[in-house]
Amino acid sequence: MKVDMKEVSGTKRVFTIEVPPDVVSKGFSEAYDDLRRRVKVPGFRPGKAPLTLLERRYAKDVEADLIKRLVPDYYLKAVKESGVVPVDMPEIDHVDLRRDGPLKFTATVEVRPKIGQVVYEGIELKKEEIIITEKDIEERIEELRNFHARLEVAGEGHAVEEGDYVQVDYTGFRDGKPVKGVEQKGVVFQIGSSAIPNIDKGLMGARKGEEREIEYSEQNLLLKIQVAEIKKKALPEVNDDFAKVVGGYNSLMELKEGLKGSITGEKGEAQKAYYKEEVIKKLIERNPVEAPPSLVERELKRFLARTKRFMGKKGEFEPEEERSFRENYMPHAEEQIKGYLLLTAIGDHEGISAAAEDVEEEIKRMAQKNGQEVRQVRKSLESMDEGLEGLKSRIVEDKVVKRIMDKVKWI
Repeated sequence: MKVDMKEVSGTKRVFTIEVPPDVVSKGFSEAYDDLRRRVKVPGFRPGKAPLTLLERRYAKDVEADLIKRLVPDYYLKAVKESGVVPVDMPEIDHVDLRRDGPLKFTATVEVRPKIGQVVYEGIELKKEEIIITEKDIEERIEELRNFHARLEVAGEGHAVEEGDYVQVDYTGFRDGKPVKGVEQKGVVFQIGSSAIPNIDKGLMGARKGEEREIEYSEQNLLLKIQVAEIKKKALPEVNDDFAKVVGGYNSLMELKEGLKGSITGEKGEAQKAYYKEEVIKKLIERNPVEAPPSLVERELKRFLARTKRFMGKKGEFEPEEERSFRENYMPHAEEQIKGYLLLTAIGDHEGISAAAEDVEEEIKRMAQKNGQEVRQVRKSLESMDEGLEGLKSRIVEDKVVKRIMDKVKWI
């Protein structure tokens, strides 16, 4: 096999590969021998059809099958010999196959950039103390009060105000006529949270039984909305009984101590994530590296998928909307990939890996955090693309970051 590799950029290589004539000739012979045994040719006994006849009838099929078999095989051999690490599937071009000659083709592929010794000792970070204030605890108590609140029917004559929950019946009209399908009874929502601000504004001050007419200009509709019920949120009183209900604590003091501990843990995790981001930024500053476009694109697609789930969007983004998301996230995506490459390089150079017990411990931690069984988490990871491999990568990253943090210069 002859191989010529050209370095187009730090992350792209073009292989020109030549499969030896004897390998090609043998491949053709074996293909036609197999074909002669399998196909039935009128006028000839099984296995006795002449080669010239088979070539006339099946040459294109045989060539296609041979290319399909030899190209991937010899591409992988060339990549292995070169020592580069592909990060995407190759583009195969200029395929030239001849019965009496070699098979020639080119393979263009993005690769992981060469990274030598990564300099990370002595990175400077500003030490931030975790402080839990009374305001933090009070805000968390308010969240618990709202979570455990009850909805109570508002008093007689109460006028709708911000934060009230209303139950309404509505009908939509266009040009004075009811619109089919735009009619519903018993719809409940909170004033101030409606997707149509006009409705919130139009119902302010209304009383039970009152009907309001509100324009919904986007749909060219007039909505006739009748207020069937008004409810207000009744917050529980903050005392020892409240502490027992919301967390099984014996007293309000115990609840506050428990909240202080959980808030400290949350701020600690947020601080670790912040330090990791800062470490990666400083690593990139010290060790410039090129991010392969295909890996950046993969990160962008993951971001778009997460954004869709967060927004509850089922369909595709509008072209302009997706373009805006891509432009805004692109710098972060590139930073993510560069950070991943540098952390991976440190891990490879210093022999840091994710052992089986590390993976098992992390799966147990994930199960405990999400209130799931270990086997459920493991099954979920196994069913996902790069689920377990992605978990191993994160474990290695965390180990590498810890090693860097051990050598940080705090200021």
